[in-house]
Amino acid sequence: MKVALISHEGGGISSVCYGLARRLTKRGVEATIFTGKPGLTAQVEQLTDSLKVVRSPMFDFPPNQISYQAFNLLNLSKIFRTYDVVHGVSPDASFMFALLKKKLETPFVGSIHSSPRANQRAFINQPLSTWTLSEIGFHVVEYPLHEFSVDRILKDSNHTVLCSFSLLEDLRAYKKLDLNKISVIYNGIDFDEIESTPILRSRGSTQLSIIYAGRLFWFKGVMLLLEAFKRLRKSFSNANLRIFGKGPLEEKMKTFIAKSDLAESVGCFGHVSHRRLLVEMKKSDVAVFPSLSEAQPMFVLEAMACKKPVVLFDFPFAREVVSDKNSGLLAKSGDVDDLCEKMRLLLSDADLRNRLGENAYFHVKKEHDWNVQCEKYLKVYQSVAN
Repeated sequence: MKVALISHEGGGISSVCYGLARRLTKRGVEATIFTGKPGLTAQVEQLTDSLKVVRSPMFDFPPNQISYQAFNLLNLSKIFRTYDVVHGVSPDASFMFALLKKKLETPFVGSIHSSPRANQRAFINQPLSTWTLSEIGFHVVEYPLHEFSVDRILKDSNHTVLCSFSLLEDLRAYKKLDLNKISVIYNGIDFDEIESTPILRSRGSTQLSIIYAGRLFWFKGVMLLLEAFKRLRKSFSNANLRIFGKGPLEEKMKTFIAKSDLAESVGCFGHVSHRRLLVEMKKSDVAVFPSLSEAQPMFVLEAMACKKPVVLFDFPFAREVVSDKNSGLLAKSGDVDDLCEKMRLLLSDADLRNRLGENAYFHVKKEHDWNVQCEKYLKVYQSVAN
């Protein structure tokens, strides 16, 4: 079987795409990832004998996924006819191909990883003083595009995959869905990669380390995390917070860190390679992801796979991943004081950290191993191909 996977580079969706593609090739599938790159020339990278990446030209400004599809629609449509299945892993990067599936003469499977309306609601409910032009562009100006791409994937795909049941409920609240054409398949974790990543923690260190990874948007809760950490430092002078990711809040975060006298205990490291991020996760004591809106965050699953106790706000998407006080801790939704208290509880109790971390690992090993999730995708591919 030959499968074409369409995605954008960077972030959780890209991680899902590459993880799935690698696992498919171990099942004897020939897989190609199609994505965009800024500039006017295409690039082909052969990762293994049965996995390659085709990067095609696009504009380097939003909405860049529109330019990617518009520039390459005719050429890629011809190429996709040579595949057994086309999988639009990213809705924004693939909805035009879903529209053309009859002309492609190739079955089309679409994936949806978030609810645009839920994300916009979380953005609008945040304080006006925290709004940035980038977020206004994404959640307001581009909102019709994100909604349109999700609608087209739902209506025009032969089959649609959602990454969580909480996402299914979010979509059902305002869309009419054909449940016969929808499957829920959880995001997968590459445990081979996790377990081959070394632990590089310094021996004898008395520092307690908290890690956050993700986009630096307000609804990701990163400013709430900084405020909670500021309060935490009053009782844990040996604690540090390391933040990985980029986004429109970078300058606001740096200003807060400077004004709060946290420069020596908070590090902002921007975007790093996935391998380095896994190393940094293994070096940490606690992972905190205080998002106000998600479907199924990959960084949470990867932290759990690294046997780290996690702290999330208590929302439906979080309860689908974390069992409170068993595989992690859930803080009251949007409550900075409770977020601080949950971090304090974990930093003060090494046995609790170890127990929650072990339970987290066994949960994701059972529910999110790519070996299991890949089989579910193959069943979907085979059903639409037949």
